[in-house]
Amino acid sequence: MPNLKVGETAPSMDSAEQSLINRIWTAIEAKDWETARSLLEDGISVMPDSFYLLQLYADMLIDELQDMEAGCLILRKFVRLAIEKVSKDWLLGAMDQLFDSSRDYSRFLFGELLSMGKALSEHILTLCQRENAHSRAEYYQAMAHFFHEIGNNVVAVELFEMTVTLVKGLQDEVKQLARLLKSLPAWVNSDGTLLYC
Repeated sequence: MPNLKVGETAPSMDSAEQSLINRIWTAIEAKDWETARSLLEDGISVMPDSFYLLQLYADMLIDELQDMEAGCLILRKFVRLAIEKVSKDWLLGAMDQLFDSSRDYSRFLFGELLSMGKALSEHILTLCQRENAHSRAEYYQAMAHFFHEIGNNVVAVELFEMTVTLVKGLQDEVKQLARLLKSLPAWVNSDGTLLYC
């Protein structure tokens, strides 16, 4: 689940959203899933564009309640909003929500995830043409996760290599390369070479 806990704040949240999130986390920590779900549904109806509430609701439905059908509906909504908003944060957040390797979506139909990932990837590729090197690197890395998760490691590694090439031209190159390698440990051999399969 997202990292924000009771009493913690996020810069983009107003006091009403923060108060609601505190109540949701109180219910989650008490494992009062009925109250948490009700609060999340109410919150999303009032704040349908809340990135954090959608992310938290999807995680709770899938990880805690094992409600794959409702979880899939929320993921679809997340992807649709990300595409409509043309926002890097939303697009990268949706990719992470779907294809971060720490998430277990093994009970979903593969076709559902593939369809959502393709829609995001196509939109990202269109946007990439007018983005700076740093943003393109972030997008390519997110798409690399997608292709890795669906088993297309040749394309995944190509995207990762494109990410590394873009990062090498940035001012904070060393820090960015270290972050990249840390974020993709399963793709890298102990000697630093890339895994292609």
